Amino acid sequence: MKKCSFLWAAFAGTFFYVLITIFCGRDGFFAQRQQIKQKEILSVSAEKIQKINDTLNLEYAALEKDMDVIGSLAKKLGYVASGDKIVIINGLYLPENFICDPGTPVKAEEPEFLPEWFGKICGIIAFLAVYFYCMSLDFKKGLFKKKKDKVFVGGIPVYDLPQV
Repeated sequence: MKKCSFLWAAFAGTFFYVLITIFCGRDGFFAQRQQIKQKEILSVSAEKIQKINDTLNLEYAALEKDMDVIGSLAKKLGYVASGDKIVIINGLYLPENFICDPGTPVKAEEPEFLPEWFGKICGIIAFLAVYFYCMSLDFKKGLFKKKKDKVFVGGIPVYDLPQV
């Protein structure tokens, strides 16, 4: 276990770093969810603006080409004198109190995520915790104690040899 404790600790540190990065990192799952919500909000806003643009383009084309539309709009706005003949054209959407309001500006927000250094520090802490845990297990088993191979009797080294 003495040799494998470093490998287990390195595995644990790398595992925690990768886990934090995948879930809470800049391109992680939580940041991706936030970006999907932002995309939905922006697409709804873009659809509203596109509808307003289509209406204004239709009105502009009608005002540019048809004199009757110009006369009807002039009468509506009070620019035509009394006695003029005004023709109402069907199919053109001209609301009574139309005010062109493009809405409030919607900006994409930056997603919230944990910085890279946080994941690295958590990985290092996990590495150290597992490494010290494995070392304490090795100390409890006695793997770091020095073995006594020599026995001194009267100043002469006697090795552990089988007795005859």
